[in-house]
Amino acid sequence: MRRLTEMTLVVVVLLLAAGCAKQQVVRTPEPLEQEIKTPYDVLEKNIYSSSKPFIGKQYKEGANPDKSQYSDCSNLICAVTRKSLKGSGFEFKPYYLPADKIYDMSYEIEKSEIRPGDLMFFTDSKSSQNHVGLITRIHRATVYFVQASSQVGVVESSTNSDAWDYYWKRRFDSFRRWRKIVFKEIGLKY
Repeated sequence: MRRLTEMTLVVVVLLLAAGCAKQQVVRTPEPLEQEIKTPYDVLEKNIYSSSKPFIGKQYKEGANPDKSQYSDCSNLICAVTRKSLKGSGFEFKPYYLPADKIYDMSYEIEKSEIRPGDLMFFTDSKSSQNHVGLITRIHRATVYFVQASSQVGVVESSTNSDAWDYYWKRRFDSFRRWRKIVFKEIGLKY
């Protein structure tokens, strides 16, 4: 009887081993990073990190932040957009646009459509769109945007701040997105 039990045990072990050997291991592929398809995808991915080196520069009208420690709002927006696209296969066609031309080269979008890389326009007391910011990130209902303020220089501001409540909210005009015409495909891809 003992020998029968030992033989049964050996058979069971062999069957289990054979069964394990025939089992195929199915591996779930790791999710691929979302493919970058448009300049808007590139901006969304890179805008926050591309804006960081400009934070803290002082305000000076007409100053290019790529070439000095100063910036104004339109030069800042163009520089961050250019830097965000670098190496992506897309480039920002105009090197520089003043705020009114940035307005013309963009179109209005709803708040529900915004994403990093989109623009925020503000008006002055004459109701003209004379100030522009660039959305760097969105967290819950708060929109963060980089801007060159004449009072404090280049900063990242948000819609959940005292400055927003007391100043920017009253002057807010619209959310906008660059028109495709400002981007040129140059052949390199991520």
